Amino acid sequence: MQEKRAHQRAAALAVIAMLAGCATEQGSFRIDSTPPSILAAAGDAGVHDLRGAYRAAVCRRLKDETPACDDVLLRLAGEPSAPAPPPTADLTQRYRIAFVPGLFSECFQEIARPFSGAERELRAAGFEVDYFQVSGRGTLAENAGRLAAHFAGLGGDARPIIVVAYSKGLVDVLEFAVRFPDRARRIAAIVAVAGAANGSPLADDLHGAYRDYGAAFPLSGCAAGTGAEVAELRRDVRLEWWRQHGGAVTIPVFALVAAPRPDQVSPATRVTYRWLAQIDPRNDGRLLWHDQIPPRSYLLGYANADHSSIAVPLAQALPSLAFLFHDEVPRTALVEAAIDIVAWTLAGGEGAVPPARPR
Repeated sequence: MQEKRAHQRAAALAVIAMLAGCATEQGSFRIDSTPPSILAAAGDAGVHDLRGAYRAAVCRRLKDETPACDDVLLRLAGEPSAPAPPPTADLTQRYRIAFVPGLFSECFQEIARPFSGAERELRAAGFEVDYFQVSGRGTLAENAGRLAAHFAGLGGDARPIIVVAYSKGLVDVLEFAVRFPDRARRIAAIVAVAGAANGSPLADDLHGAYRDYGAAFPLSGCAAGTGAEVAELRRDVRLEWWRQHGGAVTIPVFALVAAPRPDQVSPATRVTYRWLAQIDPRNDGRLLWHDQIPPRSYLLGYANADHSSIAVPLAQALPSLAFLFHDEVPRTALVEAAIDIVAWTLAGGEGAVPPARPR
């Protein structure tokens, strides 16, 4: 077992090194492959601002814990002031919770699994919790099929499901919703945590190098990829997906953005963070901040955490490499507060979800 974990740690470091080395290579970009798009204030893009209520819900859960609430969530201009919504009764009886991980998560799940602590705490609180494992290097079509199988296996429990989707897990869930709308009816809402809604400039530039050198790199926890799993995260590909399928997305999406202050960027993430900072310093080391917010979604807030730390307790899982990570992030409080806000909004609270279009 120790030998296997040592191999997995070495593989994890190799992937980090590969990304760092490739991040200095600028790829070609074709402007004619990208649908027309604009940069606009969130409200002008149809995004509902729930930052004030979410902050209050998170702070209520943190109480006197460290770090302080204002160090957990960034306070950006225009954040509305709002009290924490009153607790919604019988949440454990009204909703199931499901987690969907992101790119490479399957490959390293024996080392650390996204939101494992939150998953454990939610079960202890009485929630029925599912972890929908998708392929760590799978395409959107493959992972949509896996999600369809997961949903088919849920049995007769009629409770709607709040899906917490991390990173590429968001686009996997959205692809599932478009391909399998009947099964996706079970989803009450999606909480996107550092979700790759609009892809990443890293995928724009690294997909070719990854296809040639990284997709077949042996990782004991997952099958080899083809390169498509990264190419599908190119920004032109994601924006074209929204152009074609955005109207079919009727499930409300609540976005928690990872946007760390520079001192909270983990050493393991600094190379890609600095690369993206040439475009915009407000990034999490994998995604730009505005690329994490789907159109017409509900904005929860901006977490002071990088892309890995917002979801994965790597310092705890790899104590000998703890110096590489800043992951003192109250992940359980962030998830539980998101569930509170989702339930409150679905029940008709301020900024309530408008009637869904027919599917």
